[in-house]
Amino acid sequence: MIIGFISYWMVSKQVLREIYLAKRLTLSKSEWHIRNEAVIQQLIELIEKRGANRIHTFLPIAKKKEVNTLQLIEYFRSDPKKTFIIPKSEEEGKLSHYLLNRQTVIRNNKWGVPEPLHGEKAAKKDIDYVVVPLVIADKANHRIGYGKGYYDRFLKVIPNAYKVGVSLLPSLDQIPYVEANDVPLNRIVLPST
Repeated sequence: MIIGFISYWMVSKQVLREIYLAKRLTLSKSEWHIRNEAVIQQLIELIEKRGANRIHTFLPIAKKKEVNTLQLIEYFRSDPKKTFIIPKSEEEGKLSHYLLNRQTVIRNNKWGVPEPLHGEKAAKKDIDYVVVPLVIADKANHRIGYGKGYYDRFLKVIPNAYKVGVSLLPSLDQIPYVEANDVPLNRIVLPST
């Protein structure tokens, strides 16, 4: 038992990222669907409860079995109060932000991430709710993402936005690699919460 505890603390952030991404990829189609539906339903309820109107969300990478945020967008499509904003990665390690509308053209970038090709830029200061991608999270609302730091840099400049991570896997008790640049989220939405 002590050996397992020690090895958990000796594992690097990159190893944890690889392990939990691999675990997510092993979800069967039916299990992924059940978990995804549970997460989306909770997101809808949270957005409605908070009265969020300017919602920033990632677009899912299907081959990585991410939460399908397109379902969230579709649910609120007819609500004129709701505006969705989507990110685009820039060369200098930052995200730019675009309004999502019928004219928005989406393409996969070099990492296979769907993002706007071009469109109307959105002001970060107006964002009141952010749906954040992650590989795994812990019970203190820290996350391990894909390792490029895009979201941590972005979340630092919108301190008043409500930040919600979405995961299809249970949270760890603790991620032992929280760094000064890591921004904790307000909440993690899991299939069982």
